[in-house]
Order: sequence, then structure tokens, then C-alpha cells
Amino acid sequence: MARKSDILLGFVTGPSVGMWFMRSVIMLFKSDPDMRFTADFIISMGPYIHQNRNELQKEFMETDRDWLFMLDNDMVFEPDDIFALVREGDARGPGIYSAPYPMENGNFVCGPWSTTADKVYHPLGMVPNVVTQVGMVGTGFTMIHRDVFTAVGADAFSPLPVEEDDEFAFYGEDISFCWRAYQAGFVPWLVPSHPGHTKSVVMYADKKVTNLHQGEIDLVRIDPSDKVFQHSAG
Repeated sequence: MARKSDILLGFVTGPSVGMWFMRSVIMLFKSDPDMRFTADFIISMGPYIHQNRNELQKEFMETDRDWLFMLDNDMVFEPDDIFALVREGDARGPGIYSAPYPMENGNFVCGPWSTTADKVYHPLGMVPNVVTQVGMVGTGFTMIHRDVFTAVGADAFSPLPVEEDDEFAFYGEDISFCWRAYQAGFVPWLVPSHPGHTKSVVMYADKKVTNLHQGEIDLVRIDPSDKVFQHSAG
């Protein structure tokens, strides 16, 4: 017996999308034997990413689906990259499930929260090979249960308020959402799936990651032998 169609794909996009992104989506819909997605999606267009994600949240909450799979239009993936998150959601229940992907500065958009400063996270330099809870994940390839949105409230991706004397502070939509979710009791699960990202990074054979200008990055590494977070600078 097929499962209920309980997952809705939500796209954040500009006026056009690339061929490899469209191939990824089509292959996902073709490889959905239980009809969890039913080839259905919602879309938010425009240059304001906080507003885009808030709009997807709003439209999703007006449906009867249980999960929103939020997907940016510069992601490239195979169906099992998504189904790896779906399997974890089925096993663990309502929450946030994300796969790691690198940005143009070489950082993976995921990592633990700082123990000394609120709303600050340490990017991972290497990703774990087991499902791991982390403080912050990028929401460009992330599955979120409606219970999370109910707990966090509307406009979950809007910028967090900053201190009046900190004129340079600004919190992106990923940090803003994950911090609110953390405060509401939901810590994201990082799933070692392998989606690609069409932004430019340089990854060297020694497993160091830098930006294109050889800039130093504050990294947190995970020791693969004991899977313990290893904090290191640079």
C-alpha cells in the first residue's frame, strides 16, 4: 500500500533554472515509487531570500502535507540524496534534516553553535560519515516538518534582531531559522548525503578547504576515527 503524499517540494528561484537542476528534479519525480511528492511543488521567485523562504513556509502551511523539502535552484543531486533525508525523517520523526553542501567561500553551510556567543556557528571543514545533530544547517537542501514551523511561528526566516551598537551585524535566513528552531527545541540532523552546488569552491587533496583567494577559514573538523568534534582555527 502506497504511503500518503506527505512531502512538498518548495523551490527558491530566479527567472530561470539550469538544465542540471531540472534533470535532478525530473529524476526525483520519476524515482518516487510511493508517490511521496506526487510531482507537486510550490515556488517563490525574487531576489530577497528571507522573503522567499518565508513565502514558501506560508504556502506550505496552507497545505495538508507534513514535510516541506526546501530546495534552491542551484542544487544538483541524485534522487537518493533526497531520499536519504526522507528515510531519516521517517525513522526519527518531526524535525529538520539537511545535507551538507559547500558555498563559494569553501565553507560547508553547517556546524555547531558557538559555546561562547549566541547566534554564531563554527562551519565544518569536514562532514561526518554518520547522521549527526548540529546547530546550524543551510536551508537550500533541507527537509522541515510542519511541527517545526508551528513551534517557531510565521516568518521563521526573517533576520534576527541585532544589538543597537553592532552596526555590522546581520543574520542570514539560515542562521535566523536554525536559531529559532533551536530555541524551540529542534536541533537539525545533518545527513551525509551528497548534493552538489553550482557555486565555485576549491577543495584540495589534503582535505583543506579555502576560498578562491586562498583566504583563511575558521573551520571545525570532525575526527573520522572517533567522530568527536575537533575545534581548530584555520
